[in-house]
Amino acid sequence: MKFTKILFLYFLSLAGSSFFAGSIIMVLGTNFHNLGQLVYHFLAGRLLGKVFYGDLAALISIFGLLAIIQQAFGLTIIKFVASAKSPEEANNFTKWVWFWSIWVGVIVFVLLLFSSPFIVQFLNISQPQVIYIFIPVVLVGFISNTGRALLQGFTRFTQFVVSMVAEVGAKIVAMVLLVYLGYSLFGAVAALPVGAVVGFVIVWLGLRKNLKGPRAKMPNLSPLFAYSFPVFIQSIALTSMYSSDILLAKHFFTAEQAGLYAALAKLGTIAFFSSSPITSVMFPIIARNHTHGQPYHRIFYLSVALVTLISLAVIISYIFLSGFIIGILFGKDFVEGAPILWWFSLYMFLLGVGMLFVHFYLSIGKTKVVWLFAAAALTQIVLILVFHATLLSVIQMSIIAAALLVLGLLLYFPYHHRQR
Repeated sequence: MKFTKILFLYFLSLAGSSFFAGSIIMVLGTNFHNLGQLVYHFLAGRLLGKVFYGDLAALISIFGLLAIIQQAFGLTIIKFVASAKSPEEANNFTKWVWFWSIWVGVIVFVLLLFSSPFIVQFLNISQPQVIYIFIPVVLVGFISNTGRALLQGFTRFTQFVVSMVAEVGAKIVAMVLLVYLGYSLFGAVAALPVGAVVGFVIVWLGLRKNLKGPRAKMPNLSPLFAYSFPVFIQSIALTSMYSSDILLAKHFFTAEQAGLYAALAKLGTIAFFSSSPITSVMFPIIARNHTHGQPYHRIFYLSVALVTLISLAVIISYIFLSGFIIGILFGKDFVEGAPILWWFSLYMFLLGVGMLFVHFYLSIGKTKVVWLFAAAALTQIVLILVFHATLLSVIQMSIIAAALLVLGLLLYFPYHHRQR
C-alpha cells in the first residue's frame, strides 16, 4: 500500500512537468501521424498490388536515405536552440538555419536529379518516370523538416505535430483521389509532393515570428559543425538500419517477395515509431537541463520504461494477431508473411532502444558512441549480403546487428556514470 502511494505520488509529480506534457502531445500527435503514414501505405498496398507497392516503398526508402543530412543537422538544431542563452540568440540562429536549409535542399535536389537514371536501374522501378514526380519532395521536405527541428528546439510540440498530421492527411486524400482516377503508381507518388507542400506551409506559420527581421551576425559555426559530424554519422547509421534491408530485399528477391517484405517492414516500424516520440521529447529537455546544471537522469529512466512498454505491446499483438492484422490492413495477398511479422517488430524495438540511448548520450554532449551505431549499420549490411536465402533470414540478420548495438550501448552506460 505504501509502495502504491509512493508510485502514485511519483507519477502525479510528473503530470505537471514539461516532459510529461510534451510526451502526451508528441505520443498522441506523432502516433496519429504514424497511423496516417500506415494508412497511406496500407491503401497503397491494396490499390497498387505487390509490384507497384514495392516500387513506391523503394522510392520512399530513398527519401529516407536522403533525409540523413536533415536528420543530422536536425538534432544539432534542437540542441543549439534548446541551449540558447537568450531569445534573441535563438531567433538569429533560426533565421540562419532556415536560410541554410534552402540552399542545402537545392543542392540535394540537383544531385538527385542527375542520379535518377542509376536509382531507377538499381531498384528496377517498373515505371521510371515516377522518380521525376518524386524529386520535388526532397526540396520541400528538407526545408519543412528543418523547420520542425526548430519547433522542437523551442519545445513547440503542438505546432510540430499539427504540421505532420496535416501533411499525411493531405497525402492520403491526394493518393486515393489520383489512384481512383486511374493514375495508379503515378497517383501514389504524386501525393507525396502535395502533402509536403501542406506541411511546409504550416511549419512556416509556426516559425514566422522567429523569422521576422534581418539576420544578425552569423553564429559561430565551429561548435555547430563539431557537434554535427558525429550526429551526421548517427543519422546515416539509423537511416541505413531501417532502410537498407528493404533496398537489399528489393535487389535480391522477386518483385512480389520484395513487396511482401516492404509490407512486413512497414508494419514492423509501428514498434519503432509508436515509441519514438518519447525520444523526441526527451532530447531537448535533457539538453536544456544538462546545460543549466539541472537533474535529468530521472527523465531518461522514465523514457526507457515508456519505450519498452509501448514496443512490447506491439510485439505481443503481432505474436497473437499477425494474420488478422495483415489481412485487415494489407489484404489476403500479404497474409503469407504472418508467421514472421513479429520478428520485424522485435527488430524495431531493439533499434528504438538503441536510438533512445544514443540520443541521451548526444543530448549531454557525449558523441563517441555514434561509432557503435555506425558499426551496427555496417554489420547489418554485411550480414544480409552474406545471408539472404529467405525473407526471414534477412530480418534475423538485422536483429543480430541491432542486439549487438544495444549491448554495446549498455556497456557504455557505467562509463557515462563515472564521467558525468
